[in-house]
Amino acid sequence: MNSCRILNLDAIRNSLQEVQAQFEVLNTQFDEPRDPFDDVVCNNMLQGYALIDRLIFDGVDLFDLQQIDWMIEINTTVLCGVDPEKRKEFSRHIAITRSRFFDSHEGGVRDLLEWYDLHRHKSAWKRAAGVFVHSLSKPQLFIEGNHRSASLIVSFLLVREGLPPFVLSTDNAVAFFNPASVIRRMPKHGLVALFKLPKIKKKYAAFLEEQSSSKFLLKQMDQRTHDRRKGDRRTHDRRTQDRRKGSK
Repeated sequence: MNSCRILNLDAIRNSLQEVQAQFEVLNTQFDEPRDPFDDVVCNNMLQGYALIDRLIFDGVDLFDLQQIDWMIEINTTVLCGVDPEKRKEFSRHIAITRSRFFDSHEGGVRDLLEWYDLHRHKSAWKRAAGVFVHSLSKPQLFIEGNHRSASLIVSFLLVREGLPPFVLSTDNAVAFFNPASVIRRMPKHGLVALFKLPKIKKKYAAFLEEQSSSKFLLKQMDQRTHDRRKGDRRTHDRRTQDRRKGSK
């Protein structure tokens, strides 16, 4: 695992291991029973946090179409970790996920990017909540691992703004999974989405802000990384404007 530059991986590990230790009890409080939170799930999530830590430090923008492959890598990491043999075993699944991710007309990555571009002016909490809801609602962004992948993408968005990541804990697990069970049954578009999803996004944004904890940040983002991130965002905004002009 790469050394952490921004995130406190030790604190994140402790929180996830506490969830793991209490998961049987927590599972009785979920509206829908969850699969076991075993060592594989826990370790893969830690690898996922280490990945987004590196992406942020390197100035990657997950919402730049030219760097969007990193979202697939996040999903692959939560499912397979970084073990080459495990990834080889899942190679067909990864290929199908990739095809669905890019080719789906509704629910794929282009739909997500369009939503994000329209809401770029919102606060980090609202954008993160919107991305989470958009990723989980029908059709979901990935074939499997949507909760874990979306929570990492949410964490990427928050940490890039200098805010703490979202980390599952024994205190927030029920409040995280129960609304998520409702979200994944709701369509992204249509009258139901029009009236219900905005309220869900608002509540989830408040939830993320309430659960924010600085203990998961090792240090504040240094000025060089902050400046580079701002430059990357300006470049992305220009590319977005160019794409829109070209489509007219």
